[in-house]
Amino acid sequence: MYNKRPNLNKSISIKDFKDFYWLKVELVDFCREIGISSRGGKIEIANRITEYLETGKVVKIATTRKPKLPKTTEPITKDTIIGIEYRTYKEKKEFLQSVIGNQFHFTIHLLDYFKYNTGKKTYGDLINEWYKEQELKKDPNFIKKIAPQFEYNTYIRDFMKDNPNKTRNDAIKYWKINPHYS
Repeated sequence: MYNKRPNLNKSISIKDFKDFYWLKVELVDFCREIGISSRGGKIEIANRITEYLETGKVVKIATTRKPKLPKTTEPITKDTIIGIEYRTYKEKKEFLQSVIGNQFHFTIHLLDYFKYNTGKKTYGDLINEWYKEQELKKDPNFIKKIAPQFEYNTYIRDFMKDNPNKTRNDAIKYWKINPHYS
């Protein structure tokens, strides 16, 4: 018999908190209830809740305002250094689609590439990286990286791999009766 998912409240044990799946909206609501910051990604929020449950302390996160930087009027080119031009996501995507085509989309890998190569690599390098990733996807053994906060997606993928005769609807049904969710 599966354990019933406990309520997310101040008396939840660390074990139960870590053993069950929580939607980000549930984590945010709990943060607001106990007075801790609900800003950031799901993993950051879960880490703050874990610290609260372990210590009882409300840790304040430092708020830093980024200075507004002047927006360049220069167009993005393949030679533009990533991160130097202070452009919007939409402008970056439009440029990349103008070079690669409408099939271009950001992936976790490309977003990481942006993050770790700011000030070091060019948009030309990023375009080459996109094409490399597309080639990798053609390999039948390629496994797309799923960020850790997307446990549901990971579960569905693993379920489908382990149960080739089952359907996605079966995977969803089993997810809902899994002790990490229900």
